[in-house]
Amino acid sequence: MFWIVGLSLVYLLGLLAIAWISLHPYRIPIYISPESLGAEQSDVAIESDGETLRGWWIEAPGAESAMILAHGYMMNRCELTPEAFQLWRRGVSCLLLDLRAHGKSGGKRCYLGNRERWDIVAAVTEVRRRAPHARIGLYGSSMGAAACALAMGDDPKLADVLVLDSCYSRLHRAINGWWRFLGGNLLMAILSPSVVLCAPMAGFNPFRIDVSRSLAKLEGVPVLFLHGTEDNLATPGEAQRNVDATPGPKNVVWFERSGHSEGRFHEPARYRTELFQFLVEYGFMAKPPETDASDRDRPVRRSEKR
Repeated sequence: MFWIVGLSLVYLLGLLAIAWISLHPYRIPIYISPESLGAEQSDVAIESDGETLRGWWIEAPGAESAMILAHGYMMNRCELTPEAFQLWRRGVSCLLLDLRAHGKSGGKRCYLGNRERWDIVAAVTEVRRRAPHARIGLYGSSMGAAACALAMGDDPKLADVLVLDSCYSRLHRAINGWWRFLGGNLLMAILSPSVVLCAPMAGFNPFRIDVSRSLAKLEGVPVLFLHGTEDNLATPGEAQRNVDATPGPKNVVWFERSGHSEGRFHEPARYRTELFQFLVEYGFMAKPPETDASDRDRPVRRSEKR
């Protein structure tokens, strides 16, 4: 009898430790920069909810649009640096941001997209200061995508276009998906109670964070969904739930045999072509010259528009 109680206590303490660690993620080092790829960059410091966020500003000469790029959980501004560089080459200024508790930004606790939405709002304020007449786009990967969508749900006029790569729909399912992503269904079953235990530590109820409800408020904002058909963290079903909730203009691109946030690595040419085509289609970016091979050789896509 005592050994059962002992094992139960060890299990509970283990879950509490895992929940705490999950909300205080390991910070990976900076591993690539726009300047290393050939773009001029300047350091940025932004105040958000009492935290100092760090990032890079890449200004494109004569730019009429600016994109804010937000990384995923346990990543940093480097994750989307290659995409920012390509956007800069096409005349779009970019702000690459370390969300709170990631990279070089302040904060010790991650909120899995919930409070990170405030970081996105602070980034928009900074971009408007630097480029007051520019069209603004939000582009996020995984947790960063959710933060962008949640911020837009709070203020649908925050940005002119929204790009969501591997965005979760319901946070509690994404947390369990993270365990499945790391160790399969067995690990997910063992650690699934951590969803409940992390709530008092995070200060909010993860069962109430629903990206689809935010997307449902975006009547006229064009949204691009980029998602892998083999994503076992933010599953295709959860992605489709977001798509179905979005009432305004939307394009959906599925990457066959790609997992979580893998589309841009498995099919980089197609990924960027789809991204650029979307931005051109909705007036965020200028159409490239007719000699641009990315348009001439554009692959067939599975998409949905409304």
